[in-house]
Amino acid sequence: MSLLRSDDNESDAPSSESEAVEQSQSTPVFITRSLFRAIQGGVFATIVMTAFRLPILRSLPPSANFWAKYVGSGHPEEYTGMGIVLHFLYGISFGALFGLLYPRVNLPRSTTETEGVVWGTIFGLLLSVFGERVMMNWLLDMEVEEGTETVFHAAHAVYGIALGTWVGSRIDPTRSYEEYEHSQ
Repeated sequence: MSLLRSDDNESDAPSSESEAVEQSQSTPVFITRSLFRAIQGGVFATIVMTAFRLPILRSLPPSANFWAKYVGSGHPEEYTGMGIVLHFLYGISFGALFGLLYPRVNLPRSTTETEGVVWGTIFGLLLSVFGERVMMNWLLDMEVEEGTETVFHAAHAVYGIALGTWVGSRIDPTRSYEEYEHSQ
């Protein structure tokens, strides 16, 4: 077995368009740009979610409860600022995760925005279930109040829709980042 390249006609070039897209999505530049756009999307989606949730529930997300229980020593109301910071860190982190996973689905180019909305909604609802069952019920020993449960889940769906739209509208493997940014 030789580690040297043979001189026969074998090529490292992709044999199909899907293989070319897959190779382009594996480059460090593509991954870095996807991550950057996903972080932007996480910020955007968290702002949209908070703007949707805040006037309806008239309360901040339960992130301050997490800080009060595991880091601080006071009441959650004493950690409102830290709760907002944590809320944005969650949103940005999960946005980054979505942005790194989304291109791996190998979707047709013509449907990236539509697929982004669909996958983003699913992602947001999965986060909602995780937030309710793991974060609130298990870690914080809290229950989502019956009257607010629908809005809690709807807010996460809004997050997912905003995130999926943002990320889906910015992924086109046939165009470079600069081409996309300058065409806006």
